[in-house]
Amino acid sequence: MKQDTANIPEADPHDPIRPARMLAIYAVIWLACGGVALLAHLAAAPRYIDTPTRVVGGIANLLGPWARPVADGWPNAGKPPHEPSALIGFVVLVLAAGVILGSLKADSRWAQHFFIAAFVPLAALWIGIGFLELMVCAS
Repeated sequence: MKQDTANIPEADPHDPIRPARMLAIYAVIWLACGGVALLAHLAAAPRYIDTPTRVVGGIANLLGPWARPVADGWPNAGKPPHEPSALIGFVVLVLAAGVILGSLKADSRWAQHFFIAAFVPLAALWIGIGFLELMVCAS
C-alpha cells in the first residue's frame, strides 16, 4: 500500500530545531557525559568503596560540584563543595544556561548546531568537576 503524502508538508532543512527536541539533545549530551563518569567511577574507585556506592557517586556526578553533598557512602560526603569547584561550577552553570537559552532563541539551524557544540565541553566540565569532587573526597 502506498501512503498519500500529498497533505504532509515538507520540512525545510534550514528551519530551526523544535525546542522540545533541543532540550532532549542537551539531556542526552549531559547524560552521556555522566555515563562516562559513572564508568570511570566503577573502574577507578578505591577498593574500600563498594560497587553500589560507586554507582551512587557516578549518578551524583550529574550534579557537578554539588556531587559530594549528596553522594551518600563516600568518605567526607555531605560536606559542601570546595570553594574553587563551587565557583567554577557556578560559572559553567551560567554559561550552559546561556547556551541553552541562546539555542532556543536561535532562528537558524546552523546557529543551534553551534550552541550544541558549545554545550558539549561545558557538560563535560560540569561532570568532570563532580568527578574530581568525589575522587578528592575518596582519597
